[in-house]
Amino acid sequence: MTSLDELKKRLREHVQRNGLKSSTRRDLILETLTNLGPHVTADQLLRAVRERDDRVGAATVYRTLRILQECEIVVERRFEGGASLYELVDDHHHDHLICIECKSINEFDDDAVERAQEKVALKFGFELHYHRHELYGLCAKCQKKRSAKPTATAR
Repeated sequence: MTSLDELKKRLREHVQRNGLKSSTRRDLILETLTNLGPHVTADQLLRAVRERDDRVGAATVYRTLRILQECEIVVERRFEGGASLYELVDDHHHDHLICIECKSINEFDDDAVERAQEKVALKFGFELHYHRHELYGLCAKCQKKRSAKPTATAR
């Protein structure tokens, strides 16, 4: 995982390259984002930032998220049926298991899955550059809840 100092440096360089003004609020938003979980909505980020500085507005958070995407610090994920989620970009590729009931998201990596995708691409003569793998289903907790629910009795 990239350190906060390295992320701030990358942000500063992007800001300078693009003629933007430096902003302590942008730094605050980046710091807050690094302290939250791996998949965060803009609203969750805004609430967390406002705990530290209640003068930060929603527009500032959205603009900063766009800038963080431009300099490849953050990636936006749009999982089926949900709000946009933001996660820090890291050097470690991973895929996602998404529960359709509780909306939990689990990251995973599996060499066999990666090899299978490469094999499929090769089979079809496709030059694979990147992929996004999302698996939807029921997590263990939701499966357990479903099996524990009493069934309606016939009258």
